[in-house]
Amino acid sequence: MMMSNIVKTYLDNRGIDYQLSSHRHTANSRQTAAAAHVKPHQIAKAVILKCDMDYLMVVVPADMRVDPHLVYEDLGTYYDLASTFNAESLMEDCEPGAIPPVGTAYGVKTLVDDSLDDLNDVYLEAGDHEHLIHMSASNFRKMLSECRHGHYTRH
Repeated sequence: MMMSNIVKTYLDNRGIDYQLSSHRHTANSRQTAAAAHVKPHQIAKAVILKCDMDYLMVVVPADMRVDPHLVYEDLGTYYDLASTFNAESLMEDCEPGAIPPVGTAYGVKTLVDDSLDDLNDVYLEAGDHEHLIHMSASNFRKMLSECRHGHYTRH
């Protein structure tokens, strides 16, 4: 597959520069970081939460976990971790477990953890388990400029 068509169109339409790189097949973000020779903190991953039929994407570094209580404090609504089936149904052009952290491309409300603000380079899942999107921090911020930012993670 290489890269989600929806994400590619989204990035190209917004003039966001990026590079696509390949790595050996991996099963999770930490393995991806090792295979791509980047720090896990440089990989922005998507975590999908659900409240009734309302979905939310929280973008966090691969070495962090979303704290639903912090999301509740910010939004006033409690979200649970969505099932893999629910997450897959939102991003049908992606392989299971390889969701790009670009919720706005799919019409999903997106939160971005502040811990990503300190990075110079950011890597994202491209939609499969063998490719990463690499972009500068300024392009990452531009890509997610419409999203709410806050503190949503714990180690």
